[in-house]
Amino acid sequence: MEKIITLLIFGIILFSSIGVNAISNNTKLINSEKYDMVIIAPKNFARSIKPLVVHKNNFGIKTFLKTTEEIFNEYEGRDKAEQVKYFIKDAIENHDISYVLFIGGRKGQLPKERWWVPVRYSHLDRKYDQMIERKFLTDLYFADIYDESGNFSSWDNDGNGIFGEWPESSIATDTPDLYPDICVGRLPCQNRLEVKIIVRKIINYESTPSCDSWFKTMVVIAGDTYPEKTSYYDGEVYTQKGIDNMTGFNAVKLWASDGTFQSWKDVVREFNKGCGFIWFSGHGNPSTWSTHPPDDNENWITGLKLRHMTLLRNKHKQPICITGSGCFNSMFNVSIMNSPWVYGIPIPKCWSWALASKISGGSIATIGATAFSYESPDLNLGFGGIEWLDIHFFEEYGKNNKDILGEAWGDTISAFLDTFPINWNDDSKTGYALVVKNVEQWLLIGDPSLKIGGYN
Repeated sequence: MEKIITLLIFGIILFSSIGVNAISNNTKLINSEKYDMVIIAPKNFARSIKPLVVHKNNFGIKTFLKTTEEIFNEYEGRDKAEQVKYFIKDAIENHDISYVLFIGGRKGQLPKERWWVPVRYSHLDRKYDQMIERKFLTDLYFADIYDESGNFSSWDNDGNGIFGEWPESSIATDTPDLYPDICVGRLPCQNRLEVKIIVRKIINYESTPSCDSWFKTMVVIAGDTYPEKTSYYDGEVYTQKGIDNMTGFNAVKLWASDGTFQSWKDVVREFNKGCGFIWFSGHGNPSTWSTHPPDDNENWITGLKLRHMTLLRNKHKQPICITGSGCFNSMFNVSIMNSPWVYGIPIPKCWSWALASKISGGSIATIGATAFSYESPDLNLGFGGIEWLDIHFFEEYGKNNKDILGEAWGDTISAFLDTFPINWNDDSKTGYALVVKNVEQWLLIGDPSLKIGGYN
């Protein structure tokens, strides 16, 4: 009997040892496998994300999900955002990934910020007129993995735990190279319902062949953005430059100067017809987009507010929306009890995310500003104005044939930095700091691996 027990114990130990070794070897195999994209999200969203993972793999975008809980347990860093960044670095080096999709925004609507997926604030301190903005959201931090020497880019040269520092009237304290080493997009979902909505939209968009009758339409909305600063209708001039990059597209111009843009009703009407791209060039805040009539700095034309989005019925005809010049349109840290820059009006989500998370319509993705954005005073697009980014996005798609959303976003940023090299020793109140700010806060709310127009 004792021999039998001994043999059983030995067998159990042997079997357990074999099992552990098998799992270990399998883990090593998985760790060396190549992927295209990783989705980073909390465990709470995992079941709702699974259909998207299956969909991406079915269309040849090899994708896996990594939960934030796993990252926080497995990776070190000074805070959760840095832990996520170290994981991304590891995923690049071990899985050869090209895209990172964050699915997760704020937890709840209380004033105190709590996040499903961590965020990073850049502390580039500049005033806009008399309004002070000490820090702002930037996901470029998660895309800029390496510095110019190929080392991990902390965005914190002096190691004081304050990232992206550039105090007003002094040289920069932190000097990241800002070039994206990976394509990063965020879906700032606050709950599982929003996850299900946006996952379904992405799957339907990519799975349903787009029809030229609507997709080959580009809608632009603009007026006289800065009547007091320019002698031309800048928003209209810039949107025409974008149109010029989109050969083969039917341009629908809603311009204040010719009366085609008089109110939000004009925007909703064109939106509901369906289009491949829609570009708002003007002013914004977390709840509204608007601009000025010609030569009129006192009055406004409202283009689209959060409440107007309930009237959008474009169904599957969903555009990619560009709204870089609209300050704060993509400021996704807002909540009902924390809504800056909207005159005390409580809002549950920012303009850009409300548009992208709209059921049965809205946009499929939105690229916009998380902070004050700065336009160039130069008609020839000199000195790194935000409009350069918006215009060049259409060049990347229309002329350079970049039909993957994150690649068009990332290549636009790289081209911007090539065109406007940063002088980190500039101590003026404007200058190069505003070039840096424009590129840091130009955020992609959307899937970076999205096939623009879907898989036909």
